[in-house]
Amino acid sequence: MTGYDGCGMVTTSDLRIPADRAYVVVAKRAAAGFASIAGFDIESIDDLTIAIAQACENAIRLTQRGGGSIRLTFKLEDARLEVQVQSTCPRTVDAEVGAEAPREQPVASISTLRHVQREAIVFAEATEASVASDLALRMMGLFVDDCRYRVDPRTGGLRVRLTKYRAS
Repeated sequence: MTGYDGCGMVTTSDLRIPADRAYVVVAKRAAAGFASIAGFDIESIDDLTIAIAQACENAIRLTQRGGGSIRLTFKLEDARLEVQVQSTCPRTVDAEVGAEAPREQPVASISTLRHVQREAIVFAEATEASVASDLALRMMGLFVDDCRYRVDPRTGGLRVRLTKYRAS
């Protein structure tokens, strides 16, 4: 084993990337680096990078119409590497405008109806993407020792926790 002595030391680090598929390679390289330092073998590193790529792809897919970011948190402790992948969705301009709309309008205006329609479409798209991602996220668990995930129904953001143990 090279680089990491496994003496009970806990090492954590954060990486924030744009919610853009072009940056998934950065997340994979960071995960491979941490796993290598922790003494994981090549096959385990490959498995982990596949799971990280899938988590990032799903997190990117679930961000609301782009513009969000992906935060990866690496925690290295003894023979365990835990990686959390979390998408952050920015508030949309429409949501901000809708929150400030006057409440005493007795009749819905065309712009209010359009706003409600847009929100319904966004919710439907997020729900559809969530269902489609569910299978992909379950498959991701095949490459790590423990995989847990949660989709926030309010924001559509994704939080995935992947844990890989080093074979002794």
